[in-house]
Amino acid sequence: MMKNNPVDGVIVVNKPKGVTSFDVVAKVRRAVGQKKVGHAGTLDPNVDGVLVVALGKATKLIDELQSRPKRYIGEITLGFATETEDLDGTVIAEQPIKTPFSDEAIDQAIQALNGEIEQVPPMFSAVKVAGKRLYEYARAGETVTRPVRAATIYDFHRTSPITFNQAQQTFQFEATVSKGTYIRTLAADTGKQLGVPATMTSLTRTMGSGMDLSQAVDLAQIMAMDREAVLTHVVPVKTILTWPVKALTDDEWFAVKNGQKITSWPANDAYLQLTYQGELKAVYAYDTADQHWQSRYVFTNE
Repeated sequence: MMKNNPVDGVIVVNKPKGVTSFDVVAKVRRAVGQKKVGHAGTLDPNVDGVLVVALGKATKLIDELQSRPKRYIGEITLGFATETEDLDGTVIAEQPIKTPFSDEAIDQAIQALNGEIEQVPPMFSAVKVAGKRLYEYARAGETVTRPVRAATIYDFHRTSPITFNQAQQTFQFEATVSKGTYIRTLAADTGKQLGVPATMTSLTRTMGSGMDLSQAVDLAQIMAMDREAVLTHVVPVKTILTWPVKALTDDEWFAVKNGQKITSWPANDAYLQLTYQGELKAVYAYDTADQHWQSRYVFTNE
Protein backbone atom coordinates (compact mmCIF):
# COMPACT_ATOMS: atom_id res chain seq x y z
CA MET A 1 0.00 0.00 0.00
CA MET A 2 1.41 3.41 -0.93
CA LYS A 3 2.18 5.85 1.85
CA ASN A 4 -0.14 8.84 1.48
CA ASN A 5 -1.07 11.77 3.63
CA PRO A 6 -3.77 10.47 6.00
CA VAL A 7 -7.35 11.42 5.21
CA ASP A 8 -9.93 12.13 7.93
CA GLY A 9 -13.67 12.05 7.26
CA VAL A 10 -16.30 9.71 5.85
CA ILE A 11 -17.29 8.44 2.45
CA VAL A 12 -20.94 7.50 1.96
CA VAL A 13 -20.89 4.38 -0.19
CA ASN A 14 -23.84 2.91 -2.06
CA LYS A 15 -23.10 -0.75 -1.33
CA PRO A 16 -24.32 -3.19 -3.97
CA LYS A 17 -25.84 -6.56 -3.16
CA GLY A 18 -23.49 -9.51 -3.14
CA VAL A 19 -20.60 -7.96 -1.22
CA THR A 20 -19.98 -7.74 2.52
CA SER A 21 -19.44 -4.54 4.47
CA PHE A 22 -15.90 -5.77 5.13
CA ASP A 23 -15.37 -6.06 1.36
CA VAL A 24 -16.40 -2.41 0.96
CA VAL A 25 -13.98 -1.28 3.68
CA ALA A 26 -11.15 -3.23 2.03
CA LYS A 27 -11.86 -1.65 -1.36
CA VAL A 28 -12.06 1.88 0.07
CA ARG A 29 -8.84 1.23 1.99
CA ARG A 30 -7.09 0.40 -1.28
CA ALA A 31 -8.68 3.32 -3.14
CA VAL A 32 -7.62 5.87 -0.52
CA GLY A 33 -4.30 4.22 0.30
CA GLN A 34 -4.49 4.12 4.08
CA LYS A 35 -5.08 1.42 6.68
CA LYS A 36 -7.25 3.28 9.18
CA VAL A 37 -10.71 2.67 7.68
CA GLY A 38 -13.90 1.29 9.25
CA HIS A 39 -17.66 1.35 8.76
CA ALA A 40 -20.62 2.55 10.82
CA GLY A 41 -23.20 -0.24 10.77
CA THR A 42 -22.96 -3.57 8.97
CA LEU A 43 -25.14 -4.32 5.96
CA ASP A 44 -25.81 -7.98 5.17
CA PRO A 45 -24.45 -9.14 1.80
CA ASN A 46 -27.96 -9.30 0.27
CA VAL A 47 -28.80 -5.73 1.38
CA ASP A 48 -27.78 -2.71 -0.66
CA GLY A 49 -27.69 1.00 0.08
CA VAL A 50 -25.97 3.44 2.41
CA LEU A 51 -22.80 2.26 4.13
CA VAL A 52 -20.92 5.06 5.90
CA VAL A 53 -17.18 4.39 5.74
CA ALA A 54 -14.98 6.28 8.22
CA LEU A 55 -11.39 7.28 7.42
CA GLY A 56 -8.55 8.20 9.75
CA LYS A 57 -9.59 10.20 12.81
CA ALA A 58 -13.26 9.79 11.87
CA THR A 59 -13.00 6.15 12.94
CA LYS A 60 -13.06 7.48 16.51
CA LEU A 61 -16.64 8.57 15.79
CA ILE A 62 -17.96 5.18 14.64
CA ASP A 63 -19.87 4.63 17.90
CA GLU A 64 -21.52 8.04 17.53
CA LEU A 65 -22.33 7.46 13.86
CA GLN A 66 -23.83 4.06 14.63
CA SER A 67 -26.04 5.54 17.35
CA ARG A 68 -27.94 7.71 14.86
CA PRO A 69 -31.22 6.53 13.27
CA LYS A 70 -31.23 4.50 10.07
CA ARG A 71 -33.89 4.35 7.36
CA TYR A 72 -34.76 1.44 5.10
CA ILE A 73 -37.12 0.57 2.30
CA GLY A 74 -38.00 -3.01 1.55
CA GLU A 75 -40.57 -5.70 0.97
CA ILE A 76 -42.40 -8.09 3.28
CA THR A 77 -44.10 -11.27 2.11
CA LEU A 78 -46.74 -12.98 4.24
CA GLY A 79 -47.23 -16.73 3.99
CA PHE A 80 -43.81 -18.27 4.61
CA ALA A 81 -40.84 -17.92 6.97
CA THR A 82 -37.15 -18.80 6.67
CA GLU A 83 -34.49 -19.63 9.23
CA THR A 84 -32.75 -16.31 8.54
CA GLU A 85 -35.96 -14.22 8.28
CA ASP A 86 -34.90 -13.21 4.74
CA LEU A 87 -34.41 -14.97 1.40
CA ASP A 88 -30.95 -16.25 2.31
CA GLY A 89 -32.29 -19.01 4.53
CA THR A 90 -34.15 -22.28 4.17
CA VAL A 91 -37.94 -22.12 4.38
CA ILE A 92 -39.02 -23.41 7.81
CA ALA A 93 -42.74 -22.58 7.78
CA GLU A 94 -45.48 -22.10 5.20
CA GLN A 95 -49.09 -21.13 5.68
CA PRO A 96 -51.09 -20.44 2.53
CA ILE A 97 -53.25 -17.33 2.85
CA LYS A 98 -56.68 -18.39 1.66
CA THR A 99 -58.50 -15.19 2.55
CA PRO A 100 -56.32 -12.10 2.00
CA PHE A 101 -55.82 -9.77 4.94
CA SER A 102 -57.38 -6.37 4.45
CA ASP A 103 -55.28 -3.23 4.09
CA GLU A 104 -56.56 -2.13 7.49
CA ALA A 105 -55.52 -5.38 9.21
CA ILE A 106 -51.99 -5.22 7.79
CA ASP A 107 -51.63 -1.53 8.60
CA GLN A 108 -52.75 -2.17 12.18
CA ALA A 109 -50.15 -4.94 12.50
CA ILE A 110 -47.48 -2.54 11.27
CA GLN A 111 -48.66 0.26 13.55
CA ALA A 112 -48.45 -2.05 16.58
CA LEU A 113 -44.69 -2.30 15.99
CA ASN A 114 -44.05 1.44 16.06
CA GLY A 115 -42.49 3.00 19.15
CA GLU A 116 -40.45 1.31 21.87
CA ILE A 117 -40.44 -2.44 21.23
CA GLU A 118 -38.49 -5.55 22.16
CA GLN A 119 -36.95 -7.90 19.63
CA VAL A 120 -35.47 -11.38 19.78
CA PRO A 121 -32.58 -11.30 17.28
CA PRO A 122 -32.53 -13.97 14.58
CA MET A 123 -30.39 -17.08 15.14
CA PHE A 124 -28.47 -16.16 12.02
CA SER A 125 -27.06 -12.92 13.45
CA ALA A 126 -23.81 -11.70 14.99
CA VAL A 127 -25.22 -11.22 18.50
CA LYS A 128 -23.00 -12.96 21.05
CA VAL A 129 -24.26 -15.44 23.67
CA ALA A 130 -21.68 -16.97 26.04
CA GLY A 131 -18.86 -15.72 23.83
CA LYS A 132 -20.17 -17.18 20.56
CA ARG A 133 -22.09 -15.56 17.72
CA LEU A 134 -25.65 -16.76 17.29
CA TYR A 135 -24.93 -17.78 13.70
CA GLU A 136 -22.21 -20.12 15.00
CA TYR A 137 -24.79 -21.93 17.14
CA ALA A 138 -27.24 -21.97 14.21
CA ARG A 139 -24.71 -23.47 11.79
CA ALA A 140 -23.85 -26.15 14.37
CA GLY A 141 -27.53 -27.01 14.78
CA GLU A 142 -27.51 -25.84 18.40
CA THR A 143 -30.27 -23.82 20.04
CA VAL A 144 -29.66 -21.24 22.76
CA THR A 145 -31.77 -18.73 24.60
CA ARG A 146 -31.51 -15.48 22.67
CA PRO A 147 -31.36 -12.17 24.53
CA VAL A 148 -34.32 -9.81 24.27
CA ARG A 149 -33.16 -6.42 22.97
CA ALA A 150 -34.83 -3.03 23.09
CA ALA A 151 -35.35 -1.13 19.84
CA THR A 152 -37.03 2.11 18.85
CA ILE A 153 -39.13 2.15 15.70
CA TYR A 154 -39.52 5.82 14.87
CA ASP A 155 -41.66 5.27 11.78
CA PHE A 156 -42.71 2.01 10.12
CA HIS A 157 -45.38 2.16 7.44
CA ARG A 158 -46.56 0.52 4.23
CA THR A 159 -45.66 2.32 1.00
CA SER A 160 -47.37 0.27 -1.70
CA PRO A 161 -50.60 -1.54 -2.51
CA ILE A 162 -50.78 -5.10 -1.18
CA THR A 163 -50.54 -7.80 -3.82
CA PHE A 164 -52.04 -11.30 -3.49
CA ASN A 165 -50.46 -14.07 -5.52
CA GLN A 166 -50.09 -17.84 -5.04
CA ALA A 167 -51.55 -17.70 -1.51
CA GLN A 168 -49.09 -15.02 -0.40
CA GLN A 169 -49.40 -11.30 0.22
CA THR A 170 -46.60 -8.85 -0.49
CA PHE A 171 -46.13 -5.14 0.16
CA GLN A 172 -43.42 -2.48 0.27
CA PHE A 173 -42.52 -0.59 3.44
CA GLU A 174 -40.32 2.15 4.84
CA ALA A 175 -38.86 2.03 8.36
CA THR A 176 -36.80 4.54 10.35
CA VAL A 177 -35.27 2.78 13.33
CA SER A 178 -32.72 2.98 16.12
CA LYS A 179 -29.34 1.33 16.35
CA GLY A 180 -29.55 -2.42 16.86
CA THR A 181 -32.91 -2.92 15.15
CA TYR A 182 -33.23 -6.03 12.98
CA ILE A 183 -35.44 -5.22 10.01
CA ARG A 184 -35.65 -8.95 9.24
CA THR A 185 -37.17 -9.46 12.67
CA LEU A 186 -39.50 -6.48 12.16
CA ALA A 187 -40.82 -8.27 9.06
CA ALA A 188 -41.22 -11.57 10.91
CA ASP A 189 -42.97 -9.82 13.81
CA THR A 190 -45.40 -8.18 11.39
CA GLY A 191 -46.46 -11.69 10.42
CA LYS A 192 -46.76 -12.71 14.07
CA GLN A 193 -49.14 -9.80 14.64
CA LEU A 194 -51.34 -11.34 11.94
CA GLY A 195 -50.82 -14.95 12.99
CA VAL A 196 -48.94 -16.02 9.85
CA PRO A 197 -45.27 -16.57 8.96
CA ALA A 198 -43.58 -13.66 7.19
CA THR A 199 -40.24 -12.93 5.55
CA MET A 200 -38.31 -9.84 4.54
CA THR A 201 -37.92 -10.36 0.80
CA SER A 202 -35.84 -7.28 -0.07
CA LEU A 203 -34.09 -4.45 1.76
CA THR A 204 -32.24 -1.23 0.95
CA ARG A 205 -30.77 1.19 3.48
CA THR A 206 -31.61 4.69 2.29
CA MET A 207 -30.16 6.62 5.23
CA GLY A 208 -27.54 5.94 7.87
CA SER A 209 -25.77 8.20 10.37
CA GLY A 210 -27.72 11.17 9.04
CA MET A 211 -26.49 10.64 5.48
CA ASP A 212 -28.66 9.38 2.65
CA LEU A 213 -28.44 7.85 -0.80
CA SER A 214 -28.29 11.26 -2.48
CA GLN A 215 -24.84 11.67 -0.89
CA ALA A 216 -23.67 8.16 -1.69
CA VAL A 217 -21.16 7.09 -4.33
CA ASP A 218 -21.51 3.71 -6.04
CA LEU A 219 -18.78 1.29 -5.01
CA ALA A 220 -18.01 0.57 -8.67
CA GLN A 221 -17.42 4.28 -9.27
CA ILE A 222 -15.03 4.48 -6.33
CA MET A 223 -13.02 1.57 -7.69
CA ALA A 224 -12.80 3.24 -11.11
CA MET A 225 -11.53 6.59 -9.72
CA ASP A 226 -7.98 7.66 -8.98
CA ARG A 227 -7.19 8.62 -5.40
CA GLU A 228 -7.66 12.36 -5.89
CA ALA A 229 -11.11 11.84 -7.38
CA VAL A 230 -12.10 9.60 -4.46
CA LEU A 231 -11.00 12.26 -1.98
CA THR A 232 -13.46 14.76 -3.47
CA HIS A 233 -16.23 12.60 -1.96
CA VAL A 234 -14.84 12.66 1.59
CA VAL A 235 -17.11 14.45 4.08
CA PRO A 236 -14.95 16.28 6.68
CA VAL A 237 -15.24 15.43 10.37
CA LYS A 238 -16.50 18.92 11.24
CA THR A 239 -19.41 18.44 8.82
CA ILE A 240 -20.42 15.15 10.43
CA LEU A 241 -20.80 16.54 13.93
CA THR A 242 -23.84 18.53 15.08
CA TRP A 243 -22.85 19.48 18.65
CA PRO A 244 -22.26 23.09 19.75
CA VAL A 245 -18.83 24.53 18.93
CA LYS A 246 -16.59 26.27 21.47
CA ALA A 247 -13.48 28.18 20.44
CA LEU A 248 -10.72 27.67 22.99
CA THR A 249 -8.51 30.32 24.50
CA ASP A 250 -4.77 29.66 24.78
CA ASP A 251 -5.14 28.53 28.39
CA GLU A 252 -8.13 26.30 27.59
CA TRP A 253 -6.27 24.71 24.70
CA PHE A 254 -3.34 23.94 27.01
CA ALA A 255 -5.75 22.17 29.38
CA VAL A 256 -7.53 20.28 26.60
CA LYS A 257 -4.39 19.06 24.82
CA ASN A 258 -3.16 17.71 28.14
CA GLY A 259 -6.43 15.86 28.74
CA GLN A 260 -7.42 17.91 31.77
CA LYS A 261 -10.94 17.96 33.20
CA ILE A 262 -12.63 21.36 33.21
CA THR A 263 -15.04 22.69 35.81
CA SER A 264 -15.26 26.36 34.76
CA TRP A 265 -17.58 25.87 31.76
CA PRO A 266 -21.36 25.95 32.31
CA ALA A 267 -23.02 22.55 32.75
CA ASN A 268 -24.69 21.15 29.64
CA ASP A 269 -26.11 17.78 28.68
CA ALA A 270 -24.68 18.08 25.14
CA TYR A 271 -21.20 17.44 23.88
CA LEU A 272 -18.96 20.36 22.86
CA GLN A 273 -16.81 20.51 19.75
CA LEU A 274 -13.60 22.27 20.75
CA THR A 275 -11.66 24.30 18.20
CA TYR A 276 -8.38 26.17 18.48
CA GLN A 277 -7.30 28.66 15.83
CA GLY A 278 -10.12 27.39 13.62
CA GLU A 279 -9.16 23.70 13.78
CA LEU A 280 -11.31 21.02 15.44
CA LYS A 281 -9.20 19.51 18.21
CA ALA A 282 -11.47 17.44 20.44
CA VAL A 283 -14.95 16.78 21.75
CA TYR A 284 -15.68 17.10 25.47
CA ALA A 285 -18.65 15.64 27.36
CA TYR A 286 -20.17 16.81 30.64
CA ASP A 287 -20.08 14.35 33.55
CA THR A 288 -23.19 15.16 35.58
CA ALA A 289 -22.15 12.97 38.51
CA ASP A 290 -18.75 14.59 39.02
CA GLN A 291 -19.79 17.96 37.56
CA HIS A 292 -16.93 18.48 35.15
CA TRP A 293 -16.19 18.40 31.45
CA GLN A 294 -13.92 15.63 30.22
CA SER A 295 -12.48 14.31 26.98
CA ARG A 296 -14.77 12.18 24.79
CA TYR A 297 -12.96 12.25 21.44
CA VAL A 298 -9.48 13.61 20.71
CA PHE A 299 -8.53 14.36 17.11
CA THR A 300 -5.18 16.03 17.60
CA ASN A 301 -2.96 17.34 20.40
CA GLU A 302 -0.91 19.49 18.06
